[in-house]
Amino acid sequence: MEEYEICLRKTDKKKIYLDPSDTEGLYLYPSEVSKLKLKDGSRITADRLEEIRRLYALPRAKKRAMAILARRDITEQQLREKLQESYHDSRSLEEAISFMKECGYVDDARYVEDYIYSKRRKKSFRMMRQELLRKGISAEVIDLVFEEDGGQREEDLIPLMTKYLRKFPACDELSRRKTMEHFLRKGYHTELVRSVYNHCREEEF
Repeated sequence: MEEYEICLRKTDKKKIYLDPSDTEGLYLYPSEVSKLKLKDGSRITADRLEEIRRLYALPRAKKRAMAILARRDITEQQLREKLQESYHDSRSLEEAISFMKECGYVDDARYVEDYIYSKRRKKSFRMMRQELLRKGISAEVIDLVFEEDGGQREEDLIPLMTKYLRKFPACDELSRRKTMEHFLRKGYHTELVRSVYNHCREEEF
């Protein structure tokens, strides 16, 4: 039966890293190390290491994930980063995330849907896409959700452009050019910007 030599390492999170040679270890509290009678330099079997992981490390990772998600919705990658901050072995971390996904507590597609709903009248799809990518959501998920949602619509841009046009005293070529440049820089498509501009000017007369 495979065995590992144990090295106990203190961390800055009030946990001790049970570091077995040749495989990933576990983060345990000192009281747990004492209860399990784990000693620096002693040996542990692979089966016993896995048993300890499932009894202590995995439930703790799940509990921590649940506490994080109880405060607010976050993406899968954000949850992963939060769990890493609290020190969890990678296997327990990934199993905890998988469990949260199976329960529906973590759903990147739903996160994108909610994000688009709250931001679509404030930002272009390009800006939203960049922000969601930074949150760790895949481009495929973002693009699919946006496509299913129907894409950016005129009613998303009308309030923003109406407000922007108030700064111009006259409906002239300068106002048209400045408005087009402003919203194109923000990532809105040319045809959408042109259509909404024409709509807003028509509403003035």
